[in-house]
Amino acid sequence: MGEEESLSSNVGSARYIIFSACGYGNIGDDAIMLGTARYLITRQNATDLFIFSYSPKETQQLLEKAGLTSVATLRCGRFKSLLKALSSTTTRKRIMIGGGTLITNRTFFTLHYLIPAFLFKLFFSTSSDVYFFGVAAEEKIKRPLLKLMLSLVLRHSIKKALVRDNFTEGVLKHFANGTSTKVTTIGDPALFLKEWDDGNGADKKNDEDNSAPFNQTAKILVSARDLDLCSSDYHARCFANIFDDLVEVIHQKTGMTIVINFVPFCIHKTSLLERDDLFGEKIKSMMKYFDYFQIERIENPIEILQKFNEADFCMCMRLHSLIFAYMTKRKCLAISYSPKVFNFAKDNDLPCIDISEVESQKKKVIDIVVQSLFIKDKGRTRSN
Repeated sequence: MGEEESLSSNVGSARYIIFSACGYGNIGDDAIMLGTARYLITRQNATDLFIFSYSPKETQQLLEKAGLTSVATLRCGRFKSLLKALSSTTTRKRIMIGGGTLITNRTFFTLHYLIPAFLFKLFFSTSSDVYFFGVAAEEKIKRPLLKLMLSLVLRHSIKKALVRDNFTEGVLKHFANGTSTKVTTIGDPALFLKEWDDGNGADKKNDEDNSAPFNQTAKILVSARDLDLCSSDYHARCFANIFDDLVEVIHQKTGMTIVINFVPFCIHKTSLLERDDLFGEKIKSMMKYFDYFQIERIENPIEILQKFNEADFCMCMRLHSLIFAYMTKRKCLAISYSPKVFNFAKDNDLPCIDISEVESQKKKVIDIVVQSLFIKDKGRTRSN
């Protein structure tokens, strides 16, 4: 994330417009928005930002809780407010599209971001520059329509593409070949939230946790999502069986109990499949030891970061739960349901298992958790 000179000079006098997927109830998307806003304010001296949001009032409250409204003018809105922000002729605009996994082979989803990028440049080219910021590609683009649109956008609309990972950099460079569009990897914008985490004494807590023995309870933080409503019961049963076995194994080995804190990273406002809270309720209903399973609904990414600092181990299926575990230096296991989760785990040397193998490799999953929690050090069991 060292792209200090990534944007144009004299940036503080510009109006920034963040066009992303925030406000839908996805903690990862809201964390990306917060990280992007913090980057622009602290690294680019931005003082005037407009944020496109599905839920403007909630996003505004989130920005206020994060303390950003005290250091810059921030406004949130939907399409009418977006057009008003774009139509202003008093200052030059810099439109930041992203971040998140926006480049996919899902036609409607990807066009939802590529078409605005094209229109922004078409109608506001004299007063605006358009950037990709922290975007990621899920896989190589195969659909002809998306190939065409991506090529057109990179050649004619995007001034710079600042992407999440090396894989995305390779994908976009292929389509930007022969153009002046610069493509650079900067990492996930949510990583800028680490500065808030550091401000709360996270490193000090990590040092203390890594040298102090457990007392009574091991805290395991879990993020999981549904994949298909038709196979929902199967995956819920897989998780329920693992958690029941963990309760028994840890109690047998140490005499301690565990608390499984299930944190829904997405309570989506428009998609039933993206309701992690409902999936958590289903897991709990299938557990033998359901009393040890707690669902905690936390809507603020900063508060969730603090929750990660309290965990002894994290099981992470959502990408940004894995990123949060990485930022807070928690021992963790990535459960990959998408290349983006696998790639982040691989790039950062984090243990990872595919969701399709969770049931068949249940013993391996439990062993990873137990071995990470308890390490013998001179005859003493301690947390790591």
